[in-house]
Amino acid sequence: MRCGFRSFLCLVAAAFVLCWSPNCYAQTQTLPRWEVGQPIVHQNLVVFPVRIVSGASKSDLLTLSEAQQKNLVSVRELPDARVSEVLVENKSDRPLLLVGGEIIIGGKQDRIVEHDVIILPKKTASVKVYCVEPGRWTPQELGEKFHSAERIVAPEVRKSAQVAKSQQDVWAYNERVQRQLPASTPMSPSQSYRRILTDTQIRKETEAYIRAIQSKLVRDPKACGMIVAVNGVIEWLDVFSDPSLFRKVMPSLLHSAAVQALAKRSQAKSPHIPSVSEAKSFLEQAQRSQRKVEIEAGHLRREKFETSTVTGFETKFKVSGRQQATPALPLHMNAYRR
Repeated sequence: MRCGFRSFLCLVAAAFVLCWSPNCYAQTQTLPRWEVGQPIVHQNLVVFPVRIVSGASKSDLLTLSEAQQKNLVSVRELPDARVSEVLVENKSDRPLLLVGGEIIIGGKQDRIVEHDVIILPKKTASVKVYCVEPGRWTPQELGEKFHSAERIVAPEVRKSAQVAKSQQDVWAYNERVQRQLPASTPMSPSQSYRRILTDTQIRKETEAYIRAIQSKLVRDPKACGMIVAVNGVIEWLDVFSDPSLFRKVMPSLLHSAAVQALAKRSQAKSPHIPSVSEAKSFLEQAQRSQRKVEIEAGHLRREKFETSTVTGFETKFKVSGRQQATPALPLHMNAYRR
């Protein structure tokens, strides 16, 4: 009898340890399992493909670019326009995804989306943004409406918005990145990040990076993310649970990586390429870090994680029609080296 009771206590203790682990929120569901592929190299930029092994999901989310092409979204200034928010209307029958760091052009000044946002079908929501054009506060050709630039901002600017949550830091890094780039045109009085997208020399250089990496990355149907190193140092990652969603966002992420590599190219000292094991370790640190819920709003849950070496976020999405008690499914994780 005593032996049986001790066995029972051991089982209870084991269950407690499992439930208390940092990822306990997600252990009731099938988690994505990823593997890291061989590096793809172009000059001082190294991209490690992340492949889905199991736990892949199909999100059926509409991206901002897709919705814009089909005239199924409206992005505009609030009636009482303010720097930190814009109004997004999803006119479609599918959930709309805005990826953290996406650039929207127009309104009274160009902005970037702070974090991943999911807007349900036929709904309108206020979205947190940061300014990347400090020298303008007047409408231009689009009036008070915006359109997607179909690009994600450079990682240093994106990190300033997501981690530091500082408009001053966003402006500072926006200016710094522009000054580091080999541009053919001077910085505009408004200091808009848009210059990085339109300058002839910057476009030529970034497109060379993108072509070299994307031509190999698109060959793998299981590719669902990437770990990025610049000048031999692993700097950040973006991984998704849905390979088809990653393919939609891939060009924007590669542009972000190309801008970072181009901005730091003059600082490159040696052709060091990090190993696959280093990239795998960076991914595992992000996966295993203890989570803290930043926001939970019905269909969306965002968790933040932070260690001495890595900090980042994971977006989880509750599929429409599931019971309220059903955990949200992992959708996207992005992390930065600290």
